[in-house]
Amino acid sequence: MEKKNAKQEGNLYDKIVKENIDSIIPALMNSVLGFKVKDATILKENFQQTKEKEADALRIITAPSGEKFILHLEFQVDDYPKMIYRMADYWILLKSKYHLPVRQFVIFMGNKEPKMKSVLSEDANYFQFQLVNIGQFNYLKFLMSDNPEEIILSILSNFGEEKAENALSQIISRLEETTFNRLTFQKYLRQLRVLSKLRKLTLKFDDMIHNMAKYIDAENDYLYIRGKQEEQVIVVGNLLTQTDFDVEKIASIASVSVDFVKNIQEKQKNKS
Repeated sequence: MEKKNAKQEGNLYDKIVKENIDSIIPALMNSVLGFKVKDATILKENFQQTKEKEADALRIITAPSGEKFILHLEFQVDDYPKMIYRMADYWILLKSKYHLPVRQFVIFMGNKEPKMKSVLSEDANYFQFQLVNIGQFNYLKFLMSDNPEEIILSILSNFGEEKAENALSQIISRLEETTFNRLTFQKYLRQLRVLSKLRKLTLKFDDMIHNMAKYIDAENDYLYIRGKQEEQVIVVGNLLTQTDFDVEKIASIASVSVDFVKNIQEKQKNKS
């Protein structure tokens, strides 16, 4: 069940990356990867030849010099030990199809130093991708951006000597400054809350929202409620499969309605 729970949470992180990918990539190329870009063309590649998941991001990059290469990015929350083989599979497929240089990066967003191998040297063969740990960068690198999708990355980076509460306050303030309507701002708050789990800052985030008058209405916002419901689904699902509690007790423990529990119970039956 822990694996299932981790997979559900991973899906939430993947969803945030996919929602923001088009805005995140230019920021990463400029501030993290160090590319000078004249033009970037999106590649939609399904990799039907491999059992691995679809690539997170693929771009044909044209540098100011006219050089072209394929940029392949993967965003990783867990320290996946077989990542080197997945990236090697991608490299072979991309190289054989497009005949262009392929530059591959794994952007690690987890809460520890990744130990996955980024170099494979076996059987007289050599392969390497570049591993980038967001946590190694100072949060100010992302905070000072005018791009809210990039500002959100601040929550995953290094606060240095700054207290977590102060850094969170600065991130929320910058999101408010760089968004132009309430609905969009609330969307970024919801995303920020999900990502705060990766730094074990969810409680601090919730306390801050509750204690700051200008954000208090976030609890009544649809997107914020939806984010909380996603968590409640995980909790209720775990209680249904791991305990013998009846629906009334589960509803009480999870602070949800009995109908909410019954609905999840019915969905589980339909899947089995």
